[in-house]
Amino acid sequence: MKLEGERWRTLVSTVRLGKDEYRVVQPARPLKHAPLYEGYAGVESCVDKAAALEITMAWAFAMRSPRTLVYLPLKQSDPECARSDGPFLDLVLVHHSLGFRLSKWKEVRAKLRGGRPHTVVCQGFGREPDYDRRYDREYRDLLRGEIVAETVFMVGSAPAFHMAGHALLELVEDCPRHMHENPGTHCCAEITESLRHWEWLHVMYCDEHRVHA
Repeated sequence: MKLEGERWRTLVSTVRLGKDEYRVVQPARPLKHAPLYEGYAGVESCVDKAAALEITMAWAFAMRSPRTLVYLPLKQSDPECARSDGPFLDLVLVHHSLGFRLSKWKEVRAKLRGGRPHTVVCQGFGREPDYDRRYDREYRDLLRGEIVAETVFMVGSAPAFHMAGHALLELVEDCPRHMHENPGTHCCAEITESLRHWEWLHVMYCDEHRVHA
């Protein structure tokens, strides 16, 4: 499956807190199979084909949307394939340039009321990044992961989202065929917080027969 050109149906909300105003974009419908939880090496999720596509489209949109909070309410997902009993978590993608204080998230979330339907045509991620740049001493385009108010925040620059997004792109474009040809094998996207080479966000492609049983 190719990501570019896919349509992501969303709800767009504007939330005002005092003099501040925030644009929040979220899926039009909750993701059914994408439970997110704390695991051994960071935060993990187990996704089916539809959830993998939607999360990756949201990531590509967030990469190009520095003034938007991209909110995925994953706590509503079916925990069937989760390797944990919870608690389960939501996910928010945000550019650090927005200067959003994570402590405000509970107030913003509480004010969300539906939203205006909008369809995003996914533009993909563009050319593959130069991964060797991460080893440059001056390289600063790193994602920061933090958990606040039962929500995982991934905060970074456009280049940081671009660099990490290609791991999710492989999850969408390569894992379905790989799992079909090699049943029971492990296929995932590993997104590291920095150069420490540990999995902060580990998104696993699950056997759909198990997920939908």
